[in-house]
Amino acid sequence: MPSSPLKIAQVRQFLIAAARGSFRAAALETHRSQAAITLAMQQLEEELGGALFERGHQARLTPLGLSVLPLLTELVAVHDRVQGEVRQLASGEHGTLALAVMPSLAEEWLPRVLREFASGHPGVRYRVADVSSPQVGPLVASGEAEIGVTGLIGEDAKLDRVAVARDSFGVVCRPDHWIAQRGKALPWKALGDETLIANTTFHALQGHGLERWLDNPYMVIANRTSLIATVRGGLGITVLPTLARPAPEHGLAFVPLTTPRVPRVIGIVTRAGRTLSPAAATMHAAMRTSLAAFALAQGAQLA
Repeated sequence: MPSSPLKIAQVRQFLIAAARGSFRAAALETHRSQAAITLAMQQLEEELGGALFERGHQARLTPLGLSVLPLLTELVAVHDRVQGEVRQLASGEHGTLALAVMPSLAEEWLPRVLREFASGHPGVRYRVADVSSPQVGPLVASGEAEIGVTGLIGEDAKLDRVAVARDSFGVVCRPDHWIAQRGKALPWKALGDETLIANTTFHALQGHGLERWLDNPYMVIANRTSLIATVRGGLGITVLPTLARPAPEHGLAFVPLTTPRVPRVIGIVTRAGRTLSPAAATMHAAMRTSLAAFALAQGAQLA
């Protein structure tokens, strides 16, 4: 049995010498002297416990040399494949990314950043959890997601946070609704006589003295697609943050709510004290840039 691990460089030199029929060819291809190749083959024979080349015929394989040739060929192929895959993982070219993103950004923004990222990192695979904002942090803290995008409320020692954008809330309604036709910012008290449809972003409105207008909604709809369809159907109005406003193709109006203006900060969260995988670190940077651009385009501000 070998006394120490085989050296890949020596095995590679053996394969070249066997294929070319010459120690000189192995020396030229590996940029070594012929004497160095001769010494390397002697060391390889000692490790394997037998002669690989016939004495007096340096490039002629012995029966042992013929027997180990396919095995050593496989060894070098596996080494090169593993080395290549490790380098791709280290450079962020391969890997699996687990993301948790709140619904509003999962629909309007996430496809954009994934499309841009995928074009430069075709070997990366994704697992995406489309969950309400309060659920994003726990998924990241538990390790089920490596990166999360959510509203930042309070501190959490289990999470590292990067604030990206700041927005506020507005009414989403049909264009023929009086709020849309008025076209001006409204005070929250204007919601008092309206048929209100609550959604998962309402948790961010707690503690701002708005209970009298928000605590008795006509409906509560968690699914964003159903929420938009219900508003389009004329069954009521809803309140969403600026970054969650429906895209123009939905045909709905968005009117800001002021007095008071309720701010919201959106950011990227990762697990505290944990180093991101190379692919995740690259994605984190891409998300910050993309989310900032999306926020400005939506009329929000950078944090």
